[in-house]
Amino acid sequence: MGDYAIRMQFDMDAPEEAVERSLATEDGIRSWWTNHADLRGARLETGFPDVPQPFEFAVRRSGDATEWVTGGFPPWWAGTTIRWRVERNPDGPGSRVHFEHGGYEPDNPVIPIVTPAWAQIILRLKDYAETGRPDPFFSF
Repeated sequence: MGDYAIRMQFDMDAPEEAVERSLATEDGIRSWWTNHADLRGARLETGFPDVPQPFEFAVRRSGDATEWVTGGFPPWWAGTTIRWRVERNPDGPGSRVHFEHGGYEPDNPVIPIVTPAWAQIILRLKDYAETGRPDPFFSF
């Protein structure tokens, strides 16, 4: 596992609790990321179009963060951790979300593809947390 991480910060005009529910519940994840999400206890599986099997994650709380630790699929994400930390926005109303997808080798060829994709997907999270209207990035 490498030490490269994709990092982003987003402010959302939504209370911390709404953002946390969006990240930590099956209905929440289905509403902004993919409508093929199954969350059973500490195990999350997500399906995507044209992908032969679900992505697998172990879900855990670590301090003030929610972490999704990738399993063996997809191979280009294996061993990486997606980390979400939500706090009150110190500069205005709502929440501030700190996102990190870390554990990549710096020369992993998917980084230039995954980075802008995460930015677009997180904008769906923002919209859902602010409005309550589901609009998953992947809907099939």
